[in-house]
Amino acid sequence: MKNSKTKPSEFDKISIQNYFQPLVESFKSQYIKENPNKIFNYLIDIYSKWYQNYFYLCEKFKSEHPNRLTDEFEVKFIRLKYTGKNQFDFSYFRHTGQWHLVADGLTLDECREMILSNPVFQPIG
Repeated sequence: MKNSKTKPSEFDKISIQNYFQPLVESFKSQYIKENPNKIFNYLIDIYSKWYQNYFYLCEKFKSEHPNRLTDEFEVKFIRLKYTGKNQFDFSYFRHTGQWHLVADGLTLDECREMILSNPVFQPIG
């Protein structure tokens, strides 16, 4: 049985972040445009971060519209909940504004493969 209170160690956090860094770099080169259309919000960064036992893949957007509420904002698009050694619940952020659990008990390799195999789990750029 999974313990929902399972917390990754600092070593685990760094290892997992390092594991996904090549994917993050690949997404950056693929989705961040050199000359974006600045009339609309545009992507300026893709990165990963931890919050408690959740690992997120995030996009950062910039806005230059005169009526903007903020200059930059973050959108999390993938959430991996750490449930044990190399075990994660995989969720993605839906257009409805809700997290949707896709699968539980996945390994890092399985999570990475899911992201790569389905455009829904990739940056919207």
